[in-house]
Amino acid sequence: MLAIVTIALAVASPLRKLSGDTVPARAGALVLRCSGTFELDRVDWIRAETAQRSMFYYMQYDKQQQFTSVFGPVPALVGSLALLDIGDGDVISDEDLRARERWVGAFLVAIAAALLVLACRARASLPRSLLAGAVAASSFAGAATLGQGLWQATPALPFLIGALATLAWREQRPWLGLATPALLVAVVMIRPVVAPLALGIGLTWAIETGRDRRAWLVAVGLSVAVAAPFVVWNALHQNSPLSIAQWGANRQLTEHPFRPSEVPAAVAGLLASPGRGLLWFAPLALIGFAASPRTRWWLVAGGILQVLAMAAFFKWHGGQAYGPRLLSELTWIGVYLALGTDRVLPRALLAPAAAVTIVVGQLGLWGYSPGQWERRRAPDVHPTVLWELLDSPIPATLTPPKPYPPSDDDPPMGAWRCERGQIRTEPAKL
Repeated sequence: MLAIVTIALAVASPLRKLSGDTVPARAGALVLRCSGTFELDRVDWIRAETAQRSMFYYMQYDKQQQFTSVFGPVPALVGSLALLDIGDGDVISDEDLRARERWVGAFLVAIAAALLVLACRARASLPRSLLAGAVAASSFAGAATLGQGLWQATPALPFLIGALATLAWREQRPWLGLATPALLVAVVMIRPVVAPLALGIGLTWAIETGRDRRAWLVAVGLSVAVAAPFVVWNALHQNSPLSIAQWGANRQLTEHPFRPSEVPAAVAGLLASPGRGLLWFAPLALIGFAASPRTRWWLVAGGILQVLAMAAFFKWHGGQAYGPRLLSELTWIGVYLALGTDRVLPRALLAPAAAVTIVVGQLGLWGYSPGQWERRRAPDVHPTVLWELLDSPIPATLTPPKPYPPSDDDPPMGAWRCERGQIRTEPAKL
């Protein structure tokens, strides 16, 4: 029921344009259906850009001499499942294409919510477990963001929460724990930047497994099987077993994608700023990490490393998004630590934090539009605006959006047409 409600909320909210980060999945899914490849320059407006010897930040010219997504093949592959009826000669409106993308995103978030309930249920009561799933799915990191489109994090989220669930049930169902490392491998292969979170779960599993040689052999075998297709794809397209395309893309934007000297200010921004702070967008997650039991210390350590890694990134604020998008997966882990462990925190602390997390998430789900605050205040260029309290993203969800010129990396389209392996688009009627 929670999964059904999550899907219903995500797809019933206003359909809106998201960041350019979702373009490779949406366009790539259609290219995959029409041509059987991941070549983004089969789309006419993308091909026109690449013909001018320039590329959008979400693209790479890979080792196969193809223009493919820096976010890997999985978002487009998953998105193509919503386009099984589309083939050569078919036309799909831009609105329908975005709506189908959102259905897939909503379904993936719903799976993650159900898995989070199961993870919590290993040690917590059913009401607390359901509350955890509901809070995570209703937060900014649930239906409001990852459920609105196919970000790179969207297909990775169910694997991450699945790893958490198998770890949580390992003591009662040892055979489930055998899958934990393989699920974590899938997470890192899909979204390499969440390796610190995966490491925290993996170290917890390793410590609890101890010297059980049989468990290690089975877990390693499953992990190798999961990693194999990713390694092959990466080797063919990037001459590397791991996905390194995002690093190259960021190097095209700035000479120093990671800036250690800015970490203290960025950590403060990710935790407390009105524009991106977890304190405002998901306080329950902060409580979870601050008050977690000692048995889950490695999860906390992974979360700390995750915050530091994102803080070192030159775009720690996540670009055009609602809330600290780069901490979306961490938010789900924080909710688990708050409600799904042996440590029962006071209701006087949990209830207000859970309520704020849900309310703020729902404001974003139903009211967020980039034209309200993101486009107007331009935090990419002026990160200091993230600290303004009165004119900040949360109250801006209650204001009407203002029109702004469309972004070059995601221009307005009326329709997309498959023609002999190519995608021809029709401009939107403004």
